[in-house]
Amino acid sequence: MEILQTYTFVIVLGITGVVVALVFYSRWKRRQALAQLAGSMGLAFLPEGPDMGALGATGLELFRLGHARKAANLISVESRSGAINFFDYRYTTGGGKNSQLHKFTLALMPCPGCAVPHFDLKPETFIHKIGEAIGFKDIDLPAFPLFSDKYRLTGPDETAVHMFFTPRRAAWFERNPGLRLQGAPGHVVLFKKAGQLPVADWQNFMEEVKAFAAEVLV
Repeated sequence: MEILQTYTFVIVLGITGVVVALVFYSRWKRRQALAQLAGSMGLAFLPEGPDMGALGATGLELFRLGHARKAANLISVESRSGAINFFDYRYTTGGGKNSQLHKFTLALMPCPGCAVPHFDLKPETFIHKIGEAIGFKDIDLPAFPLFSDKYRLTGPDETAVHMFFTPRRAAWFERNPGLRLQGAPGHVVLFKKAGQLPVADWQNFMEEVKAFAAEVLV
C-alpha cells in the first residue's frame, strides 16, 4: 500500500511538473513572438509589462479585481492623446480548487481632457436581459436604441455617463460592436473579451484601437 501511494505521488508530481513547464514555455514563446512583432513595427517592447502600482492608480475597476495580478508583454504606441499601452493582464479569483484565472489583452489609453466618469461598457447578453427584467437596470441612451440593445452600460453617476457618451461616441460603438470599455477619470481601457488575443491578432487590434483613440477620445 505504501509503495502504491509513493508511486501515485511520483506520477502526480511528474504530471504537475510537465503542466507547469508547458505553461512557462507557452508564456516564453508568446513573449518572443510579441517582441518580434514590436521589432517589426519599430516599437519598444517590455516583457515585464506596466507597473502594477500605476495600473491600480488609474482607478479602473479591472485593475482592482482579484489577487495575484500580473501584467506582461507591453508594447506602446503614441497617439494624439498620449501613449496607448497594449499588454497582457491576468488576475486570480477564489483560492485552492475553486480558484479561477482571468486573462486579457488590453489597450490602456490616457484621456486627460475627456472628463471620463467611472463606467463599464460591455456587450449585452441574454443573462443581462434577464437581469433587467427582474430589476437590474443599466443606463440606456434613448437616442441610440441599437447601442442600448447591444451594450450594457453601468456607472455610479448616470448623468456623467450620459455626458461622456455623446452622440458621436455612441454612434461609433454602434458601428463597432462587441467591444468592452471601462473608464475612470483620466483613463479608459479597451478590450475585446476575456482571454488573451492570439499574437497574430495583435496588429489588427492595435490599428482598431488607434482608430478608436483618434475618433472617440477627442
